[in-house]
Amino acid sequence: MALRIGVLSAVRHAADYLRILGADDRVELVAVAEEPSAPDWVRADSRAAADRAGVRYTEDVGEVLDPSLVDLVVVCGAPTRHARLALAALLAGIDVLVDKPVATTLDDADALVTATERTGRVCAVVNRTHAPALRRARAWVDAGHVGLPRHVDMELLASGTHVATSVERPELVVDPALSGGGEVLNFLGYCTDAVAFLTGLPVREVHAFTGVLFSDLHAAHDVEDSAVVSLLLDRGVTATITLGRVPYAPGTTPTTSSLRLIGSHGHAVADDDKPAVDVFGPDGATALVADAGQVALELYLGHVVDALVAGEVPDYTVHDARQSIAVIDAAYRSVETGDVVTLH
Repeated sequence: MALRIGVLSAVRHAADYLRILGADDRVELVAVAEEPSAPDWVRADSRAAADRAGVRYTEDVGEVLDPSLVDLVVVCGAPTRHARLALAALLAGIDVLVDKPVATTLDDADALVTATERTGRVCAVVNRTHAPALRRARAWVDAGHVGLPRHVDMELLASGTHVATSVERPELVVDPALSGGGEVLNFLGYCTDAVAFLTGLPVREVHAFTGVLFSDLHAAHDVEDSAVVSLLLDRGVTATITLGRVPYAPGTTPTTSSLRLIGSHGHAVADDDKPAVDVFGPDGATALVADAGQVALELYLGHVVDALVAGEVPDYTVHDARQSIAVIDAAYRSVETGDVVTLH
């Protein structure tokens, strides 16, 4: 029996989700739905995403919130709508998969956690913990090759040269009414997920610095394009995260990330762009690199389908995402106060 999936709003990342899920023989894409009260551009973008994927479009939201018709609702709206739309699916008795960030406030993330516990439904959240480079690094930790983790340096940079193709509408990233914040809200979750995945330790203190270093568009909306975040974890383990949207990121894909894990007996490096194939020709060397974000997404979506078809819970849910939202919330409070913020 196919896993019946409905998409609730399709303005952000939906094209990739529809393509990946639509290619899975175990999946039936029921419809893309948009709220009839949504702005014209939102309804137009959701309809266009449905048309490109060959999926029926409707503005009868109740259709994709009907558990007799749909097994899983995928939420791909503007970030400030994520929690509200996901909550509607959970309260309707349907499992939900939410684009990142799962929520733009800690209170909303807590509400989703409460709803999953009350309804017994699954709230999975898109993340990058299935990235092959990160999984290899974790295997090295588990094998004892680096000893006990002591510090993680991580860098995640998005290239401004790719923004026209990687972001459907710039407003979805920079307009707080839609995005909920700047690049800290957009990217820090991926980074804190990686630190937690490698160390298995919770964050206790956050100290963050943000700025608008490159983007006039970010400056016009008074949101950050760059940040440096320092974390203190349990057992004295530390992490430093550098993130941002820069004119030219070091990789060849829209978003690149790398990390260095320093352990008690050695260190390990994980780079999303490695391994790669360098092709040398008359114009120099060209690297053939898979888009790590796409690879991680495909692996996680496949894992979600695997789990739900088997009646199991995916390995990353709103409970995990809530911890990242707590770090993001603390980072913004740290910037506001200019001091360290303690998590309880």
